[in-house]
Amino acid sequence: MTAKAKGNQGSWFAEVEAPRHPEVDGKSLPCIWDYWVHGGTKYVDPGYAAGNSKAQKVVEALRRDGFAVMRKRGKDEGKAWRSAGYIAVFEVANVEFDEALTFDIVRRVCELR
Repeated sequence: MTAKAKGNQGSWFAEVEAPRHPEVDGKSLPCIWDYWVHGGTKYVDPGYAAGNSKAQKVVEALRRDGFAVMRKRGKDEGKAWRSAGYIAVFEVANVEFDEALTFDIVRRVCELR
């Protein structure tokens, strides 16, 4: 069975269905974008604002659970960001949130369809 994720417009989280990966199966995990990955192992997103409650919830979940769903960034004319689907679930560590959201990508847990 292939793992999958399902999110809702405006939410920064996605529900994961991955029976072969009990560490993430059934969890609501924060979404991250492939655009902000550097060198395959470092995530740096300068667009996170400390006062944003959605951003704070993402940071708390990353620190607590240590997993994230990576989304593929698409581009539409007139729109800066559009999701082009989910890529995979990743384990993360060393989450920092000050002038940017940064963390290490530890491993790829499972592919998503």
